[in-house]
Amino acid sequence: MLLKRGKDLIVTGDLAAARLVLRKAADANNAEAALALAATYDPFVLRELKVYGFTPDAVMARLWYEKAIELGSPAAPRRLEMLTQGTATR
Repeated sequence: MLLKRGKDLIVTGDLAAARLVLRKAADANNAEAALALAATYDPFVLRELKVYGFTPDAVMARLWYEKAIELGSPAAPRRLEMLTQGTATR
């Protein structure tokens, strides 16, 4: 339920609230939530979502992608690689 709510908040552009909700789910060891949370910090994802005025944080994105990897996310290693290489994530 938290994951769906977090994703819905991302769609509506409320990244601050999405981060709070996704953080709870990620802290409960939800790999998909950790991946989604990382994306809210990823400068490439934010650019693709056309989110302006919200500061990306590559360090936080990396930390949450790494957590998603630990939790078993199959998509997280690729996202982390793309972030590290400085390429778009989608």
